[in-house]
Amino acid sequence: MYDCSLIVVPQHEDEVAEYDWGNFPPNKHHKGKTSFSIIDESAGIEGKLIARTAFIHGQVQGLVFAEHVTIEATGRVDGIIFCRTLNVLGSVRANIVCDNVIVRSGGRLSANLKYRSMKVEPGGLVGGQFERRVVIDGRAKPGPATPVAMTANRNGQ
Repeated sequence: MYDCSLIVVPQHEDEVAEYDWGNFPPNKHHKGKTSFSIIDESAGIEGKLIARTAFIHGQVQGLVFAEHVTIEATGRVDGIIFCRTLNVLGSVRANIVCDNVIVRSGGRLSANLKYRSMKVEPGGLVGGQFERRVVIDGRAKPGPATPVAMTANRNGQ
């Protein structure tokens, strides 16, 4: 077991962009074994959710800090998300720094988002301020910020 209170949560987007996920305490604790946390439909968290992989069917209000995050169709997150991969099938209203984002059909994302790659499937809804980050010399650099409000069509565009 590791002490979650000792985990240093990144405070700035550059810290997340350069985060060493290999040394993320939940990864080190499980020594490469598959581990995950599930927040079921009847559960809610107000505060911090720190996990290697999180499947959110219920509600989280606060910080989600995990390598992989999936907001299921019944899930909702309001707050802040720091992660490597984010799959949205439910509802998200948050400030987000994440490498790879996929908004699935039926997913709703309203965010101040900083990302490296993003895909919106047909039927996915996105809106907010998005900034694509590019990698130059191994360091993440911000691209231009773009206000976005759209729904993907059948072709994912």
